[in-house]
Amino acid sequence: METLVINIPEKKSALVKQLLKELGVTIDKKATVNCTKSHLPNALTAKTIEDAHNGIGLEGPITDLKAFMDSL
Repeated sequence: METLVINIPEKKSALVKQLLKELGVTIDKKATVNCTKSHLPNALTAKTIEDAHNGIGLEGPITDLKAFMDSL
């Protein structure tokens, strides 16, 4: 069994729940209550991720782990 956490817009919640029920997917009500925005990265982490996606921060791909660790 696999567990997924998804965010559903309020307007679509009933429709998605009905679809999942028809597909035989169970919904854990506790998980719905426990989901918070605390899983979102803070501003610094978000900027770092954005920079990494744009290739900013590293000089080329990491090919030697020891050399990379020594450079930190």
